[in-house]
Amino acid sequence: MRRTVAVVLIALGVFCLALAPMMRMWMASSLMKTPLDYYNATVLNGEATYFNIEDVEQVDNAQVEAHSTLRADVASSTDDVVVWDQFTWIKDAETDFGISSSSRRAGHDRVTGEAVDCCDAMVNEERVTQSGQAWKFPFNTEQRDYDFFETTVEEVVPMEFQGVEDIDGVEAYKFVQNVEPTVIGEREIPREVAGLDGEGDVVGDVNFSIIRTYWIEPISGSPINVSEDHHQVVVVDGEEVLTMMSGELVYDDATRAAAIENTDQARAVLPLLNTTLPIVSLVAGVGFIGVAVVLIVTGRRATQ
Repeated sequence: MRRTVAVVLIALGVFCLALAPMMRMWMASSLMKTPLDYYNATVLNGEATYFNIEDVEQVDNAQVEAHSTLRADVASSTDDVVVWDQFTWIKDAETDFGISSSSRRAGHDRVTGEAVDCCDAMVNEERVTQSGQAWKFPFNTEQRDYDFFETTVEEVVPMEFQGVEDIDGVEAYKFVQNVEPTVIGEREIPREVAGLDGEGDVVGDVNFSIIRTYWIEPISGSPINVSEDHHQVVVVDGEEVLTMMSGELVYDDATRAAAIENTDQARAVLPLLNTTLPIVSLVAGVGFIGVAVVLIVTGRRATQ
């Protein structure tokens, strides 16, 4: 009887020892991938100053909203790479005046979140090769700086790790991207609008800068809060003569709550599969085998 029980315990022990790495390497890895059918809509709002091109006037201290939709292109995605299409439009929340709009398409690794050069990647319908983090951070984000692609200047600009903060009860890593003033084009405007003497138009450089802050839930690598401090102006002879848009926009309450809810499963399941359950399985496996050895040894002594 002892021998039978010992054999069963050894079998259970071997099973538990084999299950421990499987939970980390297979079960957890299968869950640590961005869904192929991903869809998300976000709203950032805040107070900003912008130029109303229709009325040819600057609007100060307006309530502004930035609406963005992200949709996965399932047909173009693969087991390792998911392709996202994004459309963003910024509007005056009170008048519905459309301040600006932009679009983006890129493929990125389903685990690391890094951009992959594929799938007709574009920014505003123009082919752009993208690199660095595309939209999100890796699963199990580390406390370090990450390269992050900035679509307006079409360059990789580092996201610097700046500490750990609490966002509505959830631990988040704070990353800040500081895009220095960069010329992104030219704009012809009436000299009167620019506050310059004389008649006719003047051509100035359009300068863009932004301080972008992401609060990342580290297990999922997803942002649960976002702040974007925009500054886009027309510069003539080194002087800012017109503000195209300037102001800080942040996730509204509903967007932030939904972002946190979307990380619930990752925060609940992945730590169990990565750490807790493998350790329990290892301890149980060693324990079963240990008891089996004791039964075998004591059984031999009893028969002598």
